[in-house]
Amino acid sequence: MGTFVTGAALLFVVGSLFLVAAVQSPTMLQWTGTAVKVVENGGIAYYSFHGQSYTLDVTTPLQRSNTVYVDPAEPSNAIFSNPVTRWADIATVGGPYAASVLVLTLGFARRSRRRRLKEHDPGSSFGSGLDHTTLSRLLERQRRTDS
Repeated sequence: MGTFVTGAALLFVVGSLFLVAAVQSPTMLQWTGTAVKVVENGGIAYYSFHGQSYTLDVTTPLQRSNTVYVDPAEPSNAIFSNPVTRWADIATVGGPYAASVLVLTLGFARRSRRRRLKEHDPGSSFGSGLDHTTLSRLLERQRRTDS
């Protein structure tokens, strides 16, 4: 189990590092911000939050979205909704955690299978002493040499 536990621990650490990076990245606003509808006109996106109007520059066509995520504490801080970055965050954070659980599950399943095979295999006498037939034959041979 040592290799499986070590692998799972390493994957857990990698997932934690990705989580820390995701929390500190600007894309975290997609998870913690408030979704607000946007109207775009002439390369500028207009949105309003709590009665105030704000604008964002649409610098690339990839940024075109009907939604921005706004920081409720600072409504001028907003980013466009981007499903690719959301899925990337999910994959980079959740992937190593899921792999860690999978590695541990495989380790436990392997250990359980080995124990079950060892208990149910009557032909396996390694490590459990001599079987009765061999012991009888050796005792008989020893009696013949003693006499």
